[in-house]
Amino acid sequence: MGLTDPESYASQLKQKFDYVNTYFHQEPRLDIASDSIAPEQRQVYDFIISSEVFEHVVPPVQVAFDNVYQMLRRAGLLLLTVPYGLQPETIEHFPELHEFTLVERDGGCELHNLTKSGVRQTFRNLVFHGGRGSTLEMRVFSYSGLLRLLSAAGFADVAVHSAPDFRHGIWWPQPWSLPITARKLPAGVRP
Repeated sequence: MGLTDPESYASQLKQKFDYVNTYFHQEPRLDIASDSIAPEQRQVYDFIISSEVFEHVVPPVQVAFDNVYQMLRRAGLLLLTVPYGLQPETIEHFPELHEFTLVERDGGCELHNLTKSGVRQTFRNLVFHGGRGSTLEMRVFSYSGLLRLLSAAGFADVAVHSAPDFRHGIWWPQPWSLPITARKLPAGVRP
């Protein structure tokens, strides 16, 4: 299963696997941050690909990691790419996000939020990926924060893939934002 995978490789995966590409904004829909995953979506997938999605998920992002874990079959694999840095902690841009809307104002975009405790907040200088108004960046992950989130969801055998794969055109010379794989443990195996 894919989480809004680019058509360039979604079409290839459909030819080789029982694969479905899901979207937040169109069919087939999937809100990976939903409070609950439908029973028919649990323990269904051998692999889930998430490329540049989790930085856009509304908080708390742990819910999305938990949902992916629930959707994978035993020994299923998450292939994750997400921007992350080497800073000590994840930077949440809107940690109290609750009831919010994006508002165009003075040629820019603002986020208006009402927290659970009733406090009104306004945020400016928003960061969008894919152009203004396209996909709002909710956070900048830290490497250690990502590992904690994966572990808290139950993933084991977490690997960060830093070696280039020139045969497949994969090379990222920086020590951050490298591809990560994480596996759900097989039945009967404990971490």
